[in-house]
Amino acid sequence: MVTVPPAAELLAPPLTVPAKGRRLRVMNVILSRGFAGSERAAVEACAALSRRHDVALVVRSDHRDRAGVSLLDELEPGIQVFEVPPRWRTQHRLAEIIEQWRPDIIHTHLRRGTRYVARIKRTARHVSTLHLHLNGPHYLRTDALFCISEWQLATVPSTYHGRTFLVPNSLVSHPRLPPERIRQLRAELGVGDDDFLIGGVGRIVPRKGFDVLLQAFAQAQLPRAKLVIVGDGSERGSLQRLVADGVRFEGFRRDVKELYQAFDLFVCPSRYEPFGRVIAEALDSGVPVIACDSHGPRDIARRYPIDLVPVDDAAKMAAALRRHHLAGRRRIESDLSEFGLEQTAARMEQAYLDVLSSASVATGHESGFAATPRVTAAVADAPPARVLFSPVSGPGGAGELMRSLIIARELAKADPSADIRFLVSRHAVFRESVNFPIIDCDASPTLSTPQVLATIESFRPDVIVFDNSGRTSQLRAAKHAGARLVFSSRAPKLRWKAFRIKWMRLLDEHWIVFPRFVTGGLSRVERLKLRFFPRYGVRRFDTLFTPSEPADRSAWLAAHGLESGAFVVFVPGGRGEATRVAEPAELFIAAAREFSAATGQRTVVLTGRKSVAPSDDPNLVLLSRIEPDQVQYLLAAALLVVSNGGSTMIHVLAHGRPLVAIPLAGDQDRRIRRAVRLQIADTAERTPRAIAEAAARLLREPERRAAMCRHTAEIGIANGVSEAVAALLALARQRQLRVP
Repeated sequence: MVTVPPAAELLAPPLTVPAKGRRLRVMNVILSRGFAGSERAAVEACAALSRRHDVALVVRSDHRDRAGVSLLDELEPGIQVFEVPPRWRTQHRLAEIIEQWRPDIIHTHLRRGTRYVARIKRTARHVSTLHLHLNGPHYLRTDALFCISEWQLATVPSTYHGRTFLVPNSLVSHPRLPPERIRQLRAELGVGDDDFLIGGVGRIVPRKGFDVLLQAFAQAQLPRAKLVIVGDGSERGSLQRLVADGVRFEGFRRDVKELYQAFDLFVCPSRYEPFGRVIAEALDSGVPVIACDSHGPRDIARRYPIDLVPVDDAAKMAAALRRHHLAGRRRIESDLSEFGLEQTAARMEQAYLDVLSSASVATGHESGFAATPRVTAAVADAPPARVLFSPVSGPGGAGELMRSLIIARELAKADPSADIRFLVSRHAVFRESVNFPIIDCDASPTLSTPQVLATIESFRPDVIVFDNSGRTSQLRAAKHAGARLVFSSRAPKLRWKAFRIKWMRLLDEHWIVFPRFVTGGLSRVERLKLRFFPRYGVRRFDTLFTPSEPADRSAWLAAHGLESGAFVVFVPGGRGEATRVAEPAELFIAAAREFSAATGQRTVVLTGRKSVAPSDDPNLVLLSRIEPDQVQYLLAAALLVVSNGGSTMIHVLAHGRPLVAIPLAGDQDRRIRRAVRLQIADTAERTPRAIAEAAARLLREPERRAAMCRHTAEIGIANGVSEAVAALLALARQRQLRVP
């Protein structure tokens, strides 16, 4: 048994209990149905506060869900309850209740109640808990915001004039059950003493990811293992029709805190989890936890032993299930006192008093945890650089997003204090790889102008990088906010808009990414325009990728059973790289199979998929999605590479490796033809056999491979990521110093 205390620097300092005699009138408002995490938080807050204050709770009249479950079933006595109509005259009735009860503080939970209270004229102060995220402008009209997790603090705009407090969700610890009770619970679930019981708890809705957990459980093939999912929701019926043996749906249960102790492993597969109350409850029960790497679990994992796996990655989750199954039944004791109900109530009371005592609402951040000091690497007394990346993103290609991510990660290394954020489409491929705060866009940022403008206004960045994205209105808003602007493009047909007069007046720098043999030099018209805009800077980068340390590369390759110079890599890229091929991964996997069968050479395929079944060919390795730096490990150490004609092709050439490039998109033919003429690449038709034969020919001709490497070295294709980082830091510093 292992005891894990919370990190000392993140423990909440002792909070002052409000002075006796100051009895507050606190009205909680939550206009949702059923009983889940947000409702439990509201009920527990009411219970804790009612011991020292007058507390009321406002709910909608149809507060019970379809299963008949309501938060009022869990409400302690002594709390006055008001009901409002669910649809018509809701705001009017709520205003009447506020006028009648006359609270000192109105504490709203979730968007609907917050929106109504923000519209009502009142004398009471208004605070709201961000159970999810800032999903509406009404939150910015409150007097204070309670953030339940650290990541939310960074999303509150600098223009917000209220107070912000870190008040994590509360946890009512459950006493340990005797062995006979645990045995009884397991028997109710159809589980014996020798079975390994995996549990999941939550609403069965798409964002909770139970479909991924079911896939992972099926893939893991664990002997004597059972999976129990506790909860109800819209997806329950469809998922129940798909389950195999060993899976059981329990529906809603009020004894869920007892069930945790019956589990041998708890899994939280949520695609989006702002805090992770179920994780805290599972840790409280002593059960090991696997969780998907979303915002809330990531914050909790900094201080507690949680096994994080990528979101939507059934293969990685299956591997984690196997690890814990192999470790057997065990208990891990964690000190969760920071989430204790009394501690949470004390934080709320202190925050209420701070808000009430303010003559006018102050701006600032108040945290229950000690703040981590931040020192800028470049200039010790300079404020942290605020950098916003706005790359093209969507369900197809990911070249711009990955390029921006590479720069952002190197920027974070150079200046650990930098505040870096991303505008990304909700539907973007490789979105889960972005390990920086994300502002969701309904589509690619270029097509999401309202969200881009709102982000610029709230974040007030020092520098914005538009990677092949942006509209004139977005650039104007950024310039008006005082930001320095960078536009990144590739081929001439993609950079034309950056050389329009109206954009040249707004941009500070234009980065042309791709070698000169691809993009050519500046045109006569472009050079002429530069004479009239001397401050318009143009930088050329052959390519941008994550530099790799040889020791890190060797360790990663060894962990995957690969030896430098002894394998061939096939890299199809994403769908956006393949306007001529519906499924580039399928094409390259088929080609790699033929190549491996014909040559017996160790072959690796980067499928780009979230999960992939293992190959039945011992010489063929099919990899699911990996990080950008890991891609570079493979490219740098490969004997030769078969790739698309996009950014990956240039990365291969920068590493000086022999190359077979396949045109998968319309803009790739020309650059591949040029590379073939320069004798730095070979090519083939877009069929598995033709690709396999071209790679096999190059494998059998070591002299031609050596000649390719010599010609590539003569051209001199360099990685410009260090220069890009230095340029961004310089622009941010100029913005902070108001350098013209």
